[in-house]
Amino acid sequence: MLRTVIFLLLSNLFAFAHTEPTILHGLSVEIAYKTPDGKIKKSIISRDTDLRCRKIPFNAREYWDGDYASRDVADICKKSFITSAGKIAPMQIEKDLETYGELEVLEFLEDMQDDTNLLFVDSRKEGWFKSISIPSAINIPFTHVTDPKNVALKKEVLKKLAVKGEKGSYDFSEAKTVLFFCNGVWCRQSPQMIEELLSLGYPAKKMKWYRGGMQSWLSLGMTSTRQ
Repeated sequence: MLRTVIFLLLSNLFAFAHTEPTILHGLSVEIAYKTPDGKIKKSIISRDTDLRCRKIPFNAREYWDGDYASRDVADICKKSFITSAGKIAPMQIEKDLETYGELEVLEFLEDMQDDTNLLFVDSRKEGWFKSISIPSAINIPFTHVTDPKNVALKKEVLKKLAVKGEKGSYDFSEAKTVLFFCNGVWCRQSPQMIEELLSLGYPAKKMKWYRGGMQSWLSLGMTSTRQ
């Protein structure tokens, strides 16, 4: 079960709400992870809400004006994303491979704190990862696995995933359980990586896929590496 961050001192919560524009919802996960430079960083993964946005009446007219966010909604409460790229992915990549939503991602991140066999992978190219990602994710660009020219990089990736042996005789008995994501339901980067690993024999049950990716994560106001 997900542990929740509970603020017991109401007076402190009241003061916080008046000095900070955001609050953390009850459903939160505390994590610690190693950054690319080797430092240990602690973070709270949650759905952050700007208090100014909570004043918007919850009705269609206030939220939408035709195909766009209503002009009555403050800019700080709007989020925009490119939606014309890529191709919409199916809900499942493979029968035994689970597709995750945000709550399942949170649970995975919490379990990962006590289980070194779990790995959270941002499979986008390095530029995307450096721009913004989900805290605790490590970057393994999909091309390190899918590009036939990257033989050495592919070996490094398989080693990182705890796969033993060589091509044609891989041993996946101790392979890590990996959760992959990329930019969104239109992004082919993580699906291509997953498909390539499946072709090598990586067990489908040891891979998970966050289909919504960064677009879904950010649209819900979830914590990201860009502060």
